[in-house]
Amino acid sequence: MELKELKKEVKKLAFNSGAKLFGVGSRERLKDAPPSGDMDYCLPGAQSCIIWAYPNSIEALENYFSKKERMSIKIHQDIGYATGWKTALQVAEFIENYTEYKAHPVIPNGKYRGGVESIRKNGEAFPDFSLRYGAVAAGLGHLGWSGNLVTKEYGGSVYLDGVLTTAPLDPDPMAKENNCNNCKICQKVCTTGYVAKEEPEERQPTIIGGVKQTYGKRGSYMKCGIGCAGWTGLSLDETWSTWTVDHTCLKKVPDDELNRGYFGNLLKTLLRSKETPRVIRKFNNRIAASFANVGKTENVGLRPIEDTNPRCGNCNFICVADPKKRTELYNMLKTSGKMYLDEKGQEYIKKIDENGKEIVYSPPTWEEYSSNQ
Repeated sequence: MELKELKKEVKKLAFNSGAKLFGVGSRERLKDAPPSGDMDYCLPGAQSCIIWAYPNSIEALENYFSKKERMSIKIHQDIGYATGWKTALQVAEFIENYTEYKAHPVIPNGKYRGGVESIRKNGEAFPDFSLRYGAVAAGLGHLGWSGNLVTKEYGGSVYLDGVLTTAPLDPDPMAKENNCNNCKICQKVCTTGYVAKEEPEERQPTIIGGVKQTYGKRGSYMKCGIGCAGWTGLSLDETWSTWTVDHTCLKKVPDDELNRGYFGNLLKTLLRSKETPRVIRKFNNRIAASFANVGKTENVGLRPIEDTNPRCGNCNFICVADPKKRTELYNMLKTSGKMYLDEKGQEYIKKIDENGKEIVYSPPTWEEYSSNQ
């Protein structure tokens, strides 16, 4: 099979799976990238990275940020990870079955160099291959202030998947315009302070295709991990939470306190301390069990949809292509209230409407939502 035909066929596989964006990057474009851009780490002799993306729908995002329901985002996330991983396996198998070239499916999330121990020791971890770097090299977009890929068509509200191959495919043109307009709304919706408001990350230059990618300076990886998992999350003004019942704002915790075993003590309190109500401990331990399952496989693409429970991800989700819509979503979030649990473990929301009246309601469970589809 000729290379041109090969590229056409793998693109068809990606789009048939529901992907909306597709591109191919080259080894040459990633030669000056940080270590996670080194394709040889996963596949010695790799010449091309094949990347595709699945976007979130606007309706699902509106429901998520307004706290109407989070199950439609759950479905999108399952497609982005589970369907994306299955598609990566299909693409890699197709390449190796119909050509003399080798291929390596990239795990979409959960696989890090050094494993979980690297996170514990160093406070951060890096993927075997960065799909974000690969997506920039493949012409899908640029890195935004959050560090997420930002595309022209869907902003940063996308899930990435990909395959590395020794096939020297023709790379697609790199994106000329950087569609991150530096609005920093990603930083505003983060309750952890993981990404700096003004200071760029300068520890190592991220150069892809000769272009330096600029994004916000990172804090402790545990900030993002604890917040995104759903163990904690509260806005600076304490008026809204993420989809969590622990209303702690990590942005308010001084850095020196964070460095003194703060995260370990926080998790002990949330998971084991009798000071924490039993129903909340049970909720937090379900989250821990779900993440432990991913840790065992080191592949979120193998996670069943029952264990897919988006509770934050705000920096990624809110970054849609239209800046006006980002503002609308932000305003929805600011008036969305806080999540709580009743004695039976049922999630419910308390919010104040435009007339100053308190509203209390329960969003649909997975069983309720799926039975109505």
